[in-house]
Amino acid sequence: MVLDITSRATELSDAVVDLAREVARTVVLVRGSRGSAGSGVIWNEPGLVITNHHVVPGQTAELVVATGHRLPARVVARAPALDLAALEARGQLPPGAEVGDSDALRVGDLLLAVGNPMGERNAPSLGIVASAPDDVLRLSITLRPGNSGGALVNARGQVVGIPHMVTGNGLALAVSTRSVRRFLKGTPTPEEGEAELRWI
Repeated sequence: MVLDITSRATELSDAVVDLAREVARTVVLVRGSRGSAGSGVIWNEPGLVITNHHVVPGQTAELVVATGHRLPARVVARAPALDLAALEARGQLPPGAEVGDSDALRVGDLLLAVGNPMGERNAPSLGIVASAPDDVLRLSITLRPGNSGGALVNARGQVVGIPHMVTGNGLALAVSTRSVRRFLKGTPTPEEGEAELRWI
């Protein structure tokens, strides 16, 4: 019995290590033009990176990919109410992330966040879904400054959210991929209104 539990725990640990390594390839360090820094996700569209609005207060940014290669980028769209921004990289990016369905998440589902907290490159953090999925995902996971804009993936390695803040009671929040898709289509959520979507 003990050996069986140990074997399963080892398999789970190995799976998390492999997952973190794969996800890290699609996460970039984002340095804003006004001294801000955070993370971004290479999206499944050529040259596109998704991050948080608050990570890129200016119109330009520098992207650092997992290999250390640096690329200039410009902000091409913003949705301040969603805390989302889209960046266009000026140069070749690695292949984009696989994007999953945030609506398919269940309370208790395992999640992995990968970002650049406190200067650590592509640091993983493990957690679970804390409540039923919505436009904003509520998570039981440890996030720190620099995780903003990074990848939140399900057990299949599919991006299901973009972490963006931690509440006063320690609950982490992420923008769902449902909201990201609306943002990229230029479709507002009921809460934000048309005026909040600004394409640049």
